[in-house]
Amino acid sequence: MKKKAAFGILLLGVFVFGVMASGCLQKQGTTTTPTESKAEETKEEIKIVELEFWHGIEAPENQKVLEELVKRFEETHPNIKIKIVNYGAQDKAVPKIMSAVQAGTPPDLVWLNPAQTGFFAEAGVLAPVEDFIKNDPSFNKDDVYEGLWELGTYKGKIYTAPFDTNNLAIYYNKELFKEAGLDPEAYMGKALTWEEFRELAKKLTKDKDGDGKIDQYGFMVPFGRLEWTVWTWEVFLWSAGGELLTEDQSKPIFASEAGIKALQYWVDLVYKDKVAKLSEANAGYKLDDFFAGRVAMMINGPWNFPVLKSEGWLEKTGVMLMPYDKRIATNIGGENLFIFKTTPEREKAAWEFAKFVMSPEFQVPWALKTGYLPVCKSALENPEYKKFLEENVFIKIYVENLQYGKARPPVPQYPEMSAAIGQAIEAALLQKKDPETALKEAQTKIEELFKS
Repeated sequence: MKKKAAFGILLLGVFVFGVMASGCLQKQGTTTTPTESKAEETKEEIKIVELEFWHGIEAPENQKVLEELVKRFEETHPNIKIKIVNYGAQDKAVPKIMSAVQAGTPPDLVWLNPAQTGFFAEAGVLAPVEDFIKNDPSFNKDDVYEGLWELGTYKGKIYTAPFDTNNLAIYYNKELFKEAGLDPEAYMGKALTWEEFRELAKKLTKDKDGDGKIDQYGFMVPFGRLEWTVWTWEVFLWSAGGELLTEDQSKPIFASEAGIKALQYWVDLVYKDKVAKLSEANAGYKLDDFFAGRVAMMINGPWNFPVLKSEGWLEKTGVMLMPYDKRIATNIGGENLFIFKTTPEREKAAWEFAKFVMSPEFQVPWALKTGYLPVCKSALENPEYKKFLEENVFIKIYVENLQYGKARPPVPQYPEMSAAIGQAIEAALLQKKDPETALKEAQTKIEELFKS
């Protein structure tokens, strides 16, 4: 999830041309005049390009911000109109996108996690971003963080462009910390070891009414088999010294000693230590249990900033880094823009929108209003955003947390690998299989994909 900006969006000529044209399109009666004839020719020249932009943004507040910024783009690009389509849960987006591609009606732009880059690149359905960059001297590639370009790179070529970025940390309820005799401010931005985190969760687990049942758990373990669960678990894998793949990305190795240890840690928090509850299936990001006081800590990201603020929870919510075993880690998230192959005209228009998205003109208001972190260095030099960080420690911690980030490998096998790992995590958390058996079976299954 900081220097000069040099994003060039060549709007002036198009804008002036559009204004001139609109001034000529007034018909007077039904008589054809030389002026009217010229206006009709001009109208032909300003051909409107209509694009479809698919996304899976869930928070209504963030959807409104996106709509506002798209309108701003359309105002400066009168020849481009963008239809915004919400595809629903991001975990289930890939089949929907591929169905549209196979039907010959692909979306022009898709907001999606960059781990899917390799899958779509291998399918041959993307218009590679690198090709646009090479042919557009107005665009300053260096203003975007190099690490974010790497997330959209497959086999040495940049296919997708950064849209926004974020990472994972721990939310904690400051009021429940105080009730447990803890100083909540002492934990802001702090990283605890797994053992320290376990002990902290014990202090925050309570039977409040004395009926022998736990009413307040110290932590909520993400449960389910979809990407959110896998994404959060990967942090524990990395923290224990493990990796998803070998260095050359030719073989899965997540069922290592580190992987087994990471999954066992989750299982133990729930069943052995009894200090954690399982989240709603495939919805470990939801804030209901946190707001209700049923859990004191949970894994989440900066994107809930507007929700916490509007619900009066921003001052009551602390942020600490993810607990660690051998090393501090977090998972770099956020989404990329995927430009799909359509026609040269539509692809060019899609690139214009992608440039706008990567510019401070988009990144600063998007970051200020949504809590996502900027993808361009120049945004951090913006006076308004600088002031925002000084006033909002919540977001500042996530910005500083980027230094510990790793990211999901953008290989075409990632969706299947994630699905297999998700099934293993679910089986272990339901105690249907022990962590070692669950992960080794998943790895054996996925190894075949890397051989083909």
